[in-house]
Amino acid sequence: MKTNNTTTERTQDEIVSLEYDRFTNAYCPFGSMDIRRAVQVCVEVGECGDWAVECINDFANNCGMKNDDLDPVGCVYDAILNEVRNEITGLIDFDFLNDGAEINVYSNYCATSFDYRDDANDIIKQKLIDNNIQFSDLSVKAQWFLSQIDANY
Repeated sequence: MKTNNTTTERTQDEIVSLEYDRFTNAYCPFGSMDIRRAVQVCVEVGECGDWAVECINDFANNCGMKNDDLDPVGCVYDAILNEVRNEITGLIDFDFLNDGAEINVYSNYCATSFDYRDDANDIIKQKLIDNNIQFSDLSVKAQWFLSQIDANY
């Protein structure tokens, strides 16, 4: 086994962890922090890491791009945005992407966020309240999304 183990003794687990990081950095087009953030968001919205892979593959296929050229966190955010859009449209017949709220994904790897008009969060929140939709009745994804845009109520 060839390692840079010159200054301290390392355990087998430490060496494997270090070599795993080196391997994934060389082999995987995404940084480990980006992968970790994508998976973290998946878990926060009730999904697993496999869902992140599905989001990336779907985004690549839909846009005619290679996975290597994509932001994995941005792909997960985009999938959440679309699922929540469909959920809210199904509940109150309000498509917040086309009916005045104008929310987009600002893809920036670990710093990915939702980009929206100043009043978008208030518009969505008020539409849900006006239609007697309780925050607790929304899916985990919708609750997470609304929290991200400061529209939880």
